[in-house]
Amino acid sequence: MPGLGSESQSKFDIYQYKPPGPVGARYIVSEGPIDLIMGPWGSGKTVATVFKIARHAAELFPVCRDGVVHVRCAAIRDTYREMAKTALASWHEFFPKRGPFTAPDKDAYAGGQDRPVKHVLEWDTKRLWPEGWKRTKVRLEMEFGAIGEQNLDSFFKGYEISMGWMNECDLLHEDVPGRFYGRTARYPPRSEIMEWEGERLGWETDPDSGTQVIRLPRIIMGDYNPPDEVNWTYKRHIEEPEKWSGYKFFQQPSGLSPQAENRSGKSRSQYEEEERAFGGPDSAEARRNVHGQYAAKKRGTIIFKRFNLLRNRADSPLPIVKELPFYIGMDAGGRPAAIIGQIMPNGQRRPLREVVSRPDTVTGPARFAEDINEVLLRDFAGMRCAGAWADPSSWYGADKTRGELAWIETVQLALQIPILPTATNDLGSRFEAVDWYFGDIDANTPRLLIDPSCKYLIRAYVSQYQLTKHSSEAKTDSLEVEKNEYSHIAEADQYWCYGYRGPTAVKKDAAQMGRPANVVPLRSITARSDFDVFKL
Repeated sequence: MPGLGSESQSKFDIYQYKPPGPVGARYIVSEGPIDLIMGPWGSGKTVATVFKIARHAAELFPVCRDGVVHVRCAAIRDTYREMAKTALASWHEFFPKRGPFTAPDKDAYAGGQDRPVKHVLEWDTKRLWPEGWKRTKVRLEMEFGAIGEQNLDSFFKGYEISMGWMNECDLLHEDVPGRFYGRTARYPPRSEIMEWEGERLGWETDPDSGTQVIRLPRIIMGDYNPPDEVNWTYKRHIEEPEKWSGYKFFQQPSGLSPQAENRSGKSRSQYEEEERAFGGPDSAEARRNVHGQYAAKKRGTIIFKRFNLLRNRADSPLPIVKELPFYIGMDAGGRPAAIIGQIMPNGQRRPLREVVSRPDTVTGPARFAEDINEVLLRDFAGMRCAGAWADPSSWYGADKTRGELAWIETVQLALQIPILPTATNDLGSRFEAVDWYFGDIDANTPRLLIDPSCKYLIRAYVSQYQLTKHSSEAKTDSLEVEKNEYSHIAEADQYWCYGYRGPTAVKKDAAQMGRPANVVPLRSITARSDFDVFKL
């Protein structure tokens, strides 16, 4: 596997394998703790994992006292039937049952038919010994299993492995990576490792005996197609990366991107055919399996289809620029929400903080104002608010003759910030105001960049802000939005966009959308002329 390792890489390569692309190559050489690769169908993820296992076995694990590198890797899947169709099929493509690398043992291959499979491989590599480079045998024991309906504790109890592979890991329970990782570094036994390997791998204190033992590599890997955003992979990859710092995610480009991987295995035209079969680029299945993006399971129509998670979500927390003012958008009701952010000098809009009411609690205006004020005092102290907008309906309902304050007036009084109603509550106008920001300022700068802390807003734009089933199926003449825990923050963002841009700009940009800036509509000019069709 040339180019994948360090100077100590195998001199007796088992295959002249070429990685599917730069992302796949980085995944193959990564040494954990937990490496996960995600991409569209046919992007070479599973095969990359096969060679990642072979690479680590040959280069990373220690030489034992018998002069052999002993490695044991377990591959798991949700069911044996699916395992046979995916991971095991890819494995056999390069390492068939009776292939040249199968060990000479009588039972080097055993199992199958809806039960565990064990396959023992042997090949020679070149490893650095104290006396110099030396031809060394690698013995890799692969075990393929399926969790099915088994209890996780009982399933993993007997595993004594060097590393592990989770095939289609999004289909496994969210506790599997941790349980699986806990079974690594148990093979080979420390007592059988050459002592000089401690110089390369380091030493650690054994928790049971208190003695110094050689540190063994610990690696769990996994491959998967993008699931929906309620899957545990999305939470650990997108929403809580700081909490799950042991995970390394490798996301491959869209199958229709110029940077698409595994072009030798799957052509652009094949992806184009699949996109059409799925119903076009905006369908959830196309977004997942062709473009390699997280997308919701099919329910209603996703409203903001131009939102791009990789482009419109910042990779790291965005700075709050103290010299610039901030803006607020608010949505009223029993579960109110607010979005607070800034507009950069180049016009880029940056939602920086979100205030979301708890789904199990009715939040009144006073408590809502307290929640906003807490964020303002913590992150925006001493800064000027240049504009705040809210749902026009939040000004209604108060009995003025008895001195009652409307919902938004209570919030305004508590915050000491003027809050304006938007010109209209029309859904179409609000959608146009937001959709304009999904364009680009230039080739390298999106108009919208969301701070990663705004998890509810991001989820809303990924998939959760949808039209109702009746609106999606055109069973009603009006637009109707599915009300859920994400709809309120999405609508708060709409009030910011519509309030800041104003109805005139929204209408103008909507009319211009899709037309080059220097193209003039046919009806925009009425020319004077003496031409008379009857005087030719």
